[in-house]
Amino acid sequence: MNINRRTFLSTSALGAATLAAGCANDPVSSAPSATNAVRNNPLDGVARENIKITDVRVRLFSCDYPIEKWWYGVGVTILTEIETDQGITGIGGPSPYGNPEFVKEYTEKHIKPQILGKNPFDVEVIAPSHRTTNKAMAWAGINIACWDIIGKAKNKPVYQLLATNCEPVTRIKHYASCGTIWDFDKRPEDLIDEALGYKDEGFYGFKFRFAEHFEQNMTIAKYLPFLEKLRLSVGDDFELMHEFNMRPSTDQAIELVPKLAELNFKWVEEPVDRWGRSRPRIPNEPEDIDKAIERHLRIREAANGVPISGGETMTDRLEFKDWVERDAYDIVQPDCDTTGLSEGWYIAQHAHLHDKPCVPHNWHGDLTWMSNIQLVAAIPNRMVLESCRHYNPFRGGLFKEPIEVVNSYAEVPTGPGLGVEIIDDADKKFPYDPDKHWLKTQPSYLR
Repeated sequence: MNINRRTFLSTSALGAATLAAGCANDPVSSAPSATNAVRNNPLDGVARENIKITDVRVRLFSCDYPIEKWWYGVGVTILTEIETDQGITGIGGPSPYGNPEFVKEYTEKHIKPQILGKNPFDVEVIAPSHRTTNKAMAWAGINIACWDIIGKAKNKPVYQLLATNCEPVTRIKHYASCGTIWDFDKRPEDLIDEALGYKDEGFYGFKFRFAEHFEQNMTIAKYLPFLEKLRLSVGDDFELMHEFNMRPSTDQAIELVPKLAELNFKWVEEPVDRWGRSRPRIPNEPEDIDKAIERHLRIREAANGVPISGGETMTDRLEFKDWVERDAYDIVQPDCDTTGLSEGWYIAQHAHLHDKPCVPHNWHGDLTWMSNIQLVAAIPNRMVLESCRHYNPFRGGLFKEPIEVVNSYAEVPTGPGLGVEIIDDADKKFPYDPDKHWLKTQPSYLR
């Protein structure tokens, strides 16, 4: 049966009613909300502790990776640490796409002097969002680390503090996300084999990308028979999502999305470049946004009910606002390593008021996962969370007790704060090599 927006939303436990009733239809937890008082932000009613920031530092880590996989950020990760006068250290994970060396310098030289002596409970004042993407990622690390401190100071997991209008859950459904390196002309069956491998692992669904060199030698007419073969191979009981990575033209996307509806795809992600290939990623004029939204509305109209998702590079709730309110997106996909936890929460709540699920982008490994899983556990419009299956030693390699997916589900760390600890020998296990990581050799719109 083809999915449509109405059935999609109704089966995702969404709607304004959940604001009062909690997540009664959530497949993981049917408990009603235990929260009676109205809380307009996660710190409403939370007693403030007397605590001050005494130091801020950033640690960089590297690992070996195949050179052909540079585009996906493997090879480097970033850890932000905030120390306090109460002996509590908070950790945060800025996106590696912010350029690790920039994030370290910007944090230690520009952010640190601004927040020394401040109280982490003032998180939204001392760690605001920022519209410049790499600076936003640096601030995201600070914001997340402040929340880690707050949770530890209150002896509560972060998800309990963030769950203002919904009973939180401690078990989150994940889909496999990869399909990054395959060649249609050499052996397209590699993608089918990969999908079947995830199904054998116990994943319920798989999100994949276009083949290498798609723009040079691919037509939609050539591509569709392969997608039909993929669907037939994995069966109707295995969900498929297609990440477009903004690569096709608008005309190509409009040609392809109705066919994905026929193949019962769960959603289409980032269908086209939001601002045109000749423009910067961050629009600086209102008409840029208007044109981008109009392109997405055309694609959405052609999609025959397949939800359109996106937003992984957006930095705050204001950047999402028009996309949500004008229905350019059916699903919002912020990433806490870019927005921070505070903005991630506001984005999810705004989407919830418009009956839209929040399914965070969750790609770079442990230091991204630790905040996104806390957010998803706490929001009323949760659905699933991405599980990056790309080669990455930082997935499972940095925590003393790793987050793990078993049969599509992962347990949310329930300890105070983010509930995770960095391994003692992280610097020895993953020594940073400034000449190794992918930003040194490849172009990036974030530099």
